[in-house]
Amino acid sequence: MADLIQGLDGPRTAQQELFYDLEDATAIIGWSATELSSMAGRGKSPEEAITLSKISALLKDQQAIISLYADEVKAGRIVRSKAE
Repeated sequence: MADLIQGLDGPRTAQQELFYDLEDATAIIGWSATELSSMAGRGKSPEEAITLSKISALLKDQQAIISLYADEVKAGRIVRSKAE
């Protein structure tokens, strides 16, 4: 097991940075969508609840898209080169 986790403390490649940035974005969007859904349940008016639910649904759709991009980066189908 120890040999599997060696070398993980070095600098990240541009490709790794892109993947982790996309993973972080999906986590933040997921958290935001969950919070908005919760807020919609406590909405002050039906219109507010509907609006918050729509925003939450849009965020979840975007989360899925970004997650697919992260998968493509991980698989090497999207490649980020180091900035010069």
